[in-house]
Amino acid sequence: MSEHTATLSAEWQALLAAPAVNVASLARTGVPIEPGVYLWRRDGEVRYLGTASSLRRRVWGRHLGRGVSLGGSSLRRNVCELLHGIPTTVTGGKNRQKVTPAQAAAIRDWLDGCTIAWTVCSSAADAAALEGRLLDEYRPPLNRK
Repeated sequence: MSEHTATLSAEWQALLAAPAVNVASLARTGVPIEPGVYLWRRDGEVRYLGTASSLRRRVWGRHLGRGVSLGGSSLRRNVCELLHGIPTTVTGGKNRQKVTPAQAAAIRDWLDGCTIAWTVCSSAADAAALEGRLLDEYRPPLNRK
C-alpha cells in the first residue's frame, strides 16, 4: 500500500502515522479500553482494518486468542484461510469447524509477526463510521468485501 499513500485521505494518513506496536511484545494493558479503529501490518504492508467498541476487548479477547475456535475473529479466520487454505465459511458461522492446536499456533505466530496501530474514537458509532469510510477508500487484503 505504500505506493498509494500519497492518494489516501487525511483519515487514512492519520491512522498510518499512528504509533505501531509489535504484536509479539504488546501488553494487554497497553491497548486502550476505549472504542476505536485498528490497523494490522505485516512486513510493512497494511493487511487488516477493524473497529471495536473496546479496542482492548477486541484485540485481546478475539484476535489474539490462542484457542482452536475462530468464530469470534474474522481476522483469525482470514489468516487461517491464508495459511491453511481453510475457507472462512468452514471456520465461521454457527456450524463452524475448529482448527487443530498446531493450526491455531501458526495463526497466532503469524499475528505475532505483525504490528498494530489504532486511533481512539469518542464512541463505537464514530469508530464504525470511520472504519466504513476507510474501507470505502481502501480495502486491505484480509478484509472481506
